[in-house]
Amino acid sequence: MRFNTIKYMEWAKLYQILNPVSFDLSNSAMAPPEPSDIGVTVEDAWWAGANHYGHPELKGLIAKRWGVKEEQIIPTGGSSLANFLFAASILETGDRAAIESPYYEPLGKILEALEAKVTEVPRRREDQFQPDVDAARKAFEKGAKLLILTDLYNPCGVHLDRARLKAIGEAAAKHGATVLVDEVYLDAMWEERPPIAATLGPQFVSTNSLTKVYGIGNLRAGWGIGRKDLVERAYRVYDYLSVLNSMPADRVAIRAHKSLDKLTARAKQRRAENFPLIKKFVESRNDLDWLEPKWGFIAWVRMKSKARSPAVQDLMRKKYDAQVSPGHFFGHPDHIRLGCGLPQDKLAEGLKRLGMALDELR
Repeated sequence: MRFNTIKYMEWAKLYQILNPVSFDLSNSAMAPPEPSDIGVTVEDAWWAGANHYGHPELKGLIAKRWGVKEEQIIPTGGSSLANFLFAASILETGDRAAIESPYYEPLGKILEALEAKVTEVPRRREDQFQPDVDAARKAFEKGAKLLILTDLYNPCGVHLDRARLKAIGEAAAKHGATVLVDEVYLDAMWEERPPIAATLGPQFVSTNSLTKVYGIGNLRAGWGIGRKDLVERAYRVYDYLSVLNSMPADRVAIRAHKSLDKLTARAKQRRAENFPLIKKFVESRNDLDWLEPKWGFIAWVRMKSKARSPAVQDLMRKKYDAQVSPGHFFGHPDHIRLGCGLPQDKLAEGLKRLGMALDELR
């Protein structure tokens, strides 16, 4: 294995957390709730208890909400860890794997760390950012053991067409491969959310967390769902890392899972109030273009001028006390990613400052 710097993660820690700006359009998650909003108590900090193969109550809550069996679930320290555990359970050094493109850099870095031979499956703008089924089939034919997709698609928030996903799953099953779908944004489809990928067949695994839609990222409360034998292998890999979850974190996660309807309503309202501001901003400018997402908290915006994301980010931080997610982390410096989970007044002012920066860089 080799663990090179994940440049996006380094940037996010340095500039979203340690050196924040006042108007942060880069955050792709809901703003966090207060502990009292989900009923957290002092007793939740007690560390004793048995959660060595997942806290039973936590697994039960996940199983009930997402329609799976408890034996299919591995609670993890965030969805990023679930993605790594599954990939490490499937791939050996030199194995072939595939990933959607453009892709969220930390997902690609998992395959790099595991020293896989990687094929990219395009998700093209002219195809509404849906995955190329033929490219996925060819990847499996050439021996790819794993394909990584996201739904809603990160960076642009498009829902993965179910007919295409099923066709990809059929090709994976034919060749004994696995399709991992990171569904950390999927709950932002609200009542229209389809059954998760892991319920479509044993060739699928799903990962998710309380981070994006529910705003509890620092809790690191994620999970993976897949067939029983793969989950058991993932637990073996976990033994090499943190061994098990933090018991206090699991207790707070249980509180959060019991409050998901409340947290969902909060997120749905924030999205309904805020996303029109992004839509109005993008569509009022002749130097921007996008495919408007129907759901989620992120927008993938193309800059038609000579502006490029490193320069936009640098100018916004230095002069405007604001920032966006730079598109070069997704391999597209002519794009920026915007988030709408922050308070509305902050979003409005942040968009105003983004506009001033773009005007300077025309």
